[in-house]
Amino acid sequence: MNAAHRPRLARILLALLAGAVIAAAAAWIYRIGQLSPAQWQSDPIALLLPDDMSDANRLFAAAWLDAAAEEGIRLQAITASAFSRHGLQGERPFAGVILPDTIHRRISTAFANQVSRFVENGGALMLVGDAGVLDENGYYAEPASRLSALAGTDYAMYGKLQERMSFNPTIAGSPLIMQALHIPPGRWIKDGAQAVLSGYGEDTLRYPVLHTADSYAGTVLMQAEGKTVIAGEHAYGKGRVLFVNLPLGYLKLRTDGILMHGFLHYFANRIMGQPQLSAAPEAIGGLVLNWHCDAKICIPAMEQLIKAGVFKRGPFSIHVTAGPDQRAFGDGLGVDLSHNRPFQALLQSLRDQGNEIGSHGGWIHDWFGKNLADGNQEQMTPYLQQNADAVARLIGHRQTEYSAPTGNQPVWVTEWLDGQQVLAYYFTGNIGQGPTHTYRDGRRDPHIWSFPVQTYGHISTIEEAYTEHVPESEISSWLTSLVQFTENSEQIRLIYFHPPGAVLYPDAINQLMLAADAAAKKGRFRWRTMTDLARFMNRREQTVWNISNDNRAVVVDAANAASLNQQTWLFPVALYAEPRITGGKAKVEQRSDTWAVIAADVRQLRISTPLIEKASP
Repeated sequence: MNAAHRPRLARILLALLAGAVIAAAAAWIYRIGQLSPAQWQSDPIALLLPDDMSDANRLFAAAWLDAAAEEGIRLQAITASAFSRHGLQGERPFAGVILPDTIHRRISTAFANQVSRFVENGGALMLVGDAGVLDENGYYAEPASRLSALAGTDYAMYGKLQERMSFNPTIAGSPLIMQALHIPPGRWIKDGAQAVLSGYGEDTLRYPVLHTADSYAGTVLMQAEGKTVIAGEHAYGKGRVLFVNLPLGYLKLRTDGILMHGFLHYFANRIMGQPQLSAAPEAIGGLVLNWHCDAKICIPAMEQLIKAGVFKRGPFSIHVTAGPDQRAFGDGLGVDLSHNRPFQALLQSLRDQGNEIGSHGGWIHDWFGKNLADGNQEQMTPYLQQNADAVARLIGHRQTEYSAPTGNQPVWVTEWLDGQQVLAYYFTGNIGQGPTHTYRDGRRDPHIWSFPVQTYGHISTIEEAYTEHVPESEISSWLTSLVQFTENSEQIRLIYFHPPGAVLYPDAINQLMLAADAAAKKGRFRWRTMTDLARFMNRREQTVWNISNDNRAVVVDAANAASLNQQTWLFPVALYAEPRITGGKAKVEQRSDTWAVIAADVRQLRISTPLIEKASP
């Protein structure tokens, strides 16, 4: 070949190569275009994690994934670099992503821009707490977080505020928002038209948040003093952002998980419209009523409640401190279960009616609750065992439930209970939440379920209300509102009474029972025991299910090696036409704003639910 022609040939080859690259790129862009926008109702939700995960951070990630599973939401973890590569092979993009607090504070500007483009192009984002407030070198951006446009307001304004960038205010929203976040009455108290978050021992709780600008681009869901936005949602390009200015992961690991659970539900169900696996059998809400009998004076009170017809309802969870003493050794104030034949007969009659009998601590209520500590396992275990043995002799098998005197339950007690195959315990952390595997002290309960107690502001028992002169009508309104909450949310919650306290407010107890009777008559409420629910949730954890899209219908495929019986999937009526069962067996019910698909006693199920055309994001 003539040397003079070689440069020309090289240019032609380069042009052809460039054309091929452009054509390939165009084909890739076309392919992505064909797949986009993602289907919010069926495509995956990703938890975006840093590439360099420490063991401590892995616990944060596990807490998010467990919370999503307990809420019946499909969530998968993916690293930032994997997310950046996602779509290069033509796979369908994620529908939504969550950028979590605490463990993902440092992100590159390039990654921040990529997340912004993801939302602009039609994705959904849940932006949490301090996620992304630092650049790749560990510095704050000026004048505010690089993600402020996504958040809908300026925040993380370090240059302006320095150490005042964060503060600890009270948090408020409307009662309707609290209901949407599955936060029950009592976990919030009314302050005028607002609902303020509260907790056991504190009428108003304070949370660590970042100051925001006064203005917000969308709908404010929660706010703090000084117009700081705590939570809000707004449109961004073709997508949508839920901004949550709270350290949800940090709180979850410190036994305040209700906010993480509530916002996960809101994001996946309310914003994205994804199907949800209910945490309640047949998606029928209800209450666990946990009776604590810790002294001899509880026996005549229980008899009075039985005569009043309270125990004709149920089933309830009844826990007993079994020793002969209550406050101290030798005081003779305990029930002395092993030698008290009349009380044995009373409890056996209640057991035969379907109630569950368990232990309330270790043998001597007040002494045990006061002296139990992290470092005295060897000394205190015999008292736990004595109580468990007394209960087992009464009911004819190992106990399956437990409650701690004064709420004092070191981690070693939980581990001991788990080793005894106890299924569930009442818990004074995670106030207001439904049954959960608790995270505390850097660990997760591996098998046993905790049932957080519900509170009315800072109090949790009727005796406390009586001592503080809370009107009976006020307690009655709270208890009946809890029934209404569980009915409307299809959630499970636990309340607890001591019988001597319950008889102090007989009308409140009666109104609670009447409200439950009325809701049960409509098929919207059931009394539950810890044991039955724990067994259901253990089986629910073994359910494998996935979502896919088939010609404008969302398809749920589910399987359980034992049985799918009573497992229930919920679909928002505003987004979905009536579900069809295309494999297995289930019944379909419309319940106000949701379709409920309730599985029969089958091992596999397929549900095909057409999307309403106007429902596209």
